[in-house]
Amino acid sequence: MKSQIQIFLENMLLSVLTVGKVLLLSNPFLRFPRNKFKKSCVILANGPSLNQTITEHRSFLEDKALFCVNLFARTKNYELLKPAFYVITSPEYWNKDEKDGWYEDRYKTFQDIVDKTKWELYLIVPKLAKKNRVWIKFMERNPNVQLIYFNNTPVEGFRWINHLLFNLNLGIPRPHNVLIPSLFIAIKCGFKKIYLAGTDHNWLQDIYVTENNEVLLSQKHFYDDQFQDKNNKNSPHPRPMYHGTTKEKRKLHEVLIKFYHAFKGYWDIKDYASEKNVNIVNLTTNSYIDAFNKEEI
Repeated sequence: MKSQIQIFLENMLLSVLTVGKVLLLSNPFLRFPRNKFKKSCVILANGPSLNQTITEHRSFLEDKALFCVNLFARTKNYELLKPAFYVITSPEYWNKDEKDGWYEDRYKTFQDIVDKTKWELYLIVPKLAKKNRVWIKFMERNPNVQLIYFNNTPVEGFRWINHLLFNLNLGIPRPHNVLIPSLFIAIKCGFKKIYLAGTDHNWLQDIYVTENNEVLLSQKHFYDDQFQDKNNKNSPHPRPMYHGTTKEKRKLHEVLIKFYHAFKGYWDIKDYASEKNVNIVNLTTNSYIDAFNKEEI
């Protein structure tokens, strides 16, 4: 167990690094939309259980603002549910470097957003996307889509410094998946009750190590039976996890570290939500996320 001195020194180092990153990477003038929305929202994550939620509890979703993420526009539920917020955070969507299949994924997703969106939508993306002028001009073809940029600079260290930077919109808890920034954005938009659906997060039971010591992960999504990619990128079958846009495969301890940061991030979000008097409820009762209270609809 770490001593108080060790914890203090670690937090001091993390805070110094965080402030440095914020000064270099964050834009102090970025803001989130507020004061136009319903009191509660539902974040629709990618877990398989989302299908059941949409099928059996459509009426529960109808009177709440909806957040969707990643490839949601490519599914039949996009036009059915008409989400008010769309969050995409993966830098691969705007970086020049890309793995096989990323260009096709990006093009199809953004094309569907432009073609299908007949209602007012806030598309919320990292500041990095502002550098891609071609993408911006493409998205501007649909006047219903309003682009909102945010600082996804990871913030770590002393709690009081972290929360100060959160309040100033200069960074977010370490964003190891799209749900962490989605939760942060929902808080910053002024929602006082946030529901989570499709947050199965039961990846630990889907890790495999082959005879050749290759680490594979079976990532199941609610849309797995709705479309297939040529590169099989979104297949539910076991496949390697990679470092960013590279073709370097992650080792088991690296996969577990990534999971650690994701689950820890939810506790950081819960702490900040409590300070803002925001209640986060996980509707996925079999979810592995242990930070938020669980309820059945």
